Amino acid sequence: MSFNLTYGLLFEVTFLHNYFLNSGEDTYAGMSTPDKEKMLQKFDYDSFAAITPTVETQTRLRNYKMAFKPTKTGIRVYVKVKEADETDPYISLPPDLKLDFIVSVKDYQFENYTDLEFVPDQLFLFSNVKPSTEPVTFKYISKSNENVLISNAYLVSEKTTAQFLSELHTAERQDVFGILSLSMKADNPAKNIVTDSGKMITPNFKIHFDNRKTLWRYINRKTAITIRTNAVKPLTYSGFVEIDPAADFTPSQLPDTQYPNPSVKSITKNDGDYYSEIFI
Repeated sequence: MSFNLTYGLLFEVTFLHNYFLNSGEDTYAGMSTPDKEKMLQKFDYDSFAAITPTVETQTRLRNYKMAFKPTKTGIRVYVKVKEADETDPYISLPPDLKLDFIVSVKDYQFENYTDLEFVPDQLFLFSNVKPSTEPVTFKYISKSNENVLISNAYLVSEKTTAQFLSELHTAERQDVFGILSLSMKADNPAKNIVTDSGKMITPNFKIHFDNRKTLWRYINRKTAITIRTNAVKPLTYSGFVEIDPAADFTPSQLPDTQYPNPSVKSITKNDGDYYSEIFI
């Protein structure tokens, strides 16, 4: 019997990043549906990150006849279903069954173009269940239809971080950026993966990062004069941000001067502000 007939989609996690999906100052959220599809065709989260089932989760996937499948925009988990009802898992899934995935960063420049503050000894947690060590303000993973971007609100405490790391095998504890942890029954029924009777709901969760915005500082090598933009500008992989010499600088600059967009390689932080340095 074919895979499509015996396995059903249990859940999906869409993994997006505005650095790759925005185009200059045109945001992905504001694009038309055809333009969004064009950006998604070029997008592949594997270029900057990886999502891997933990060793313990790999065992659970096998025990419950599940299959883990990466996609260009995230991951999918399938489960073997009964022939008479394709929403009914072949092996009943306990409400407290938890599947954990390690989120690791592959691009060394990720921190430069991602709008987050990175804190040592604290992980980002994307989950539908609040750990007991977290406050009531715990930020739950969003669904794909929610307009939510990842912020530092998803950072968990050092205590929670230590707890999740302790559940990993020694070899898995290196370079862990975050944990994706999903239970069959969530704290909020809207984010359940199965119904009370154990039938599949097939939710689509989302982890959506925003691109960093920086002040652009132009350094003239010949004159040693430095000017910077009055406001932050977005960093994007595609597109071009036009600089208006009259409006974007104080004092205004000559109108016939060209100002290139910066690379994400050269970013500094000073008094809480991020700067992109461009030598002209």
